[in-house]
Amino acid sequence: MEGKLVKALAVLRKGGVLIFPTDTVWGIGVSLQRPEAIKKLYQIKKREKNKPTAILVKDKQMACQLGEINPQAKKLMARYWPGGLTLVVKAKPGLPKEILGPGGTVGLRQPDHQLILKLLAKLDTGLVATSANFSGEAAPLDRKSINQNLIAQAAMVLEGEAGAKPPSTVLDTTVTPFKVLRQGEVVLRES
Repeated sequence: MEGKLVKALAVLRKGGVLIFPTDTVWGIGVSLQRPEAIKKLYQIKKREKNKPTAILVKDKQMACQLGEINPQAKKLMARYWPGGLTLVVKAKPGLPKEILGPGGTVGLRQPDHQLILKLLAKLDTGLVATSANFSGEAAPLDRKSINQNLIAQAAMVLEGEAGAKPPSTVLDTTVTPFKVLRQGEVVLRES
């Protein structure tokens, strides 16, 4: 396992595009530190330039470095992370504008997948990530469902098993009350 992690890290650090399993669906992503790779990710996916992209983080501390996390969002992090909940928060200055949502927001998620958490810990920066599909296609739950044309444009596929669950739930924590932008893996309950 260590050998494939080393290769995946090298790909990301050089600005390459990586396809990888997560606790929900298969993902495709690039290092947050490589602006040229972010542009390439959007081109490969045929993703609209104004469509925000989430950042996978290794832990809550990294999330707090990238976004302004209000007390209610911190409670949700404590309850649902690692896991299938993407929290939309106000972005801290310096994040690439291509990945930001309306009003300077950013989606952050700590996946519950040991291989990806190890990758994130070694990468020591966020992973700009989205589902491993062309825009408008269904998110792939298993390796064989990933479009071969997408695989051909990535630098590497990090082999492993995805959780084969619905994509993450996306929750906007910048509005009151919080707003579910996409219902997915996590079903939020009042507490």
